[in-house]
Amino acid sequence: MKVLIIAISFLFGLNQTPLPEVNQKIVEYCKKHEDKKVDRGECWDLAAFALNEAEAAWFTPYNFGTKYNFKKDTILAGDIIQFENVEFRGKNYSMTMPHHTAIVLEVLVDKKCMIAHQNFAGKRKVQFTEMNFDDVKKGTLQFYRPLAK
Repeated sequence: MKVLIIAISFLFGLNQTPLPEVNQKIVEYCKKHEDKKVDRGECWDLAAFALNEAEAAWFTPYNFGTKYNFKKDTILAGDIIQFENVEFRGKNYSMTMPHHTAIVLEVLVDKKCMIAHQNFAGKRKVQFTEMNFDDVKKGTLQFYRPLAK
């Protein structure tokens, strides 16, 4: 019986880490602004405005909360990602992100996430892109857990 309960919890996400309120507010902000330009349309603008709307404690330019290691720690929706000279190479794709800021919109499976960002692929509107962080071949990804004021 205990094994059945664990299996059901896993399948339906009942054992997931609870989402902090500040993270939930950031996710809601991103969803509300899909296909819209936030401020100037820079990638950083989306993170800044979402953090401000969520009343998060952060400092310019790139101190978005508590730093953590995405390879060891749990990624949560609403976390902020700073990309520096990152190269992704997967089975059928490759892409680079020299300097970019994004927000985790949803954790799909372990290190595969849907992110929200703008000023990507020539578009200055908020868009959602699936990313597999296991496909990072070089560069630096810094993940931040937003903090409530």
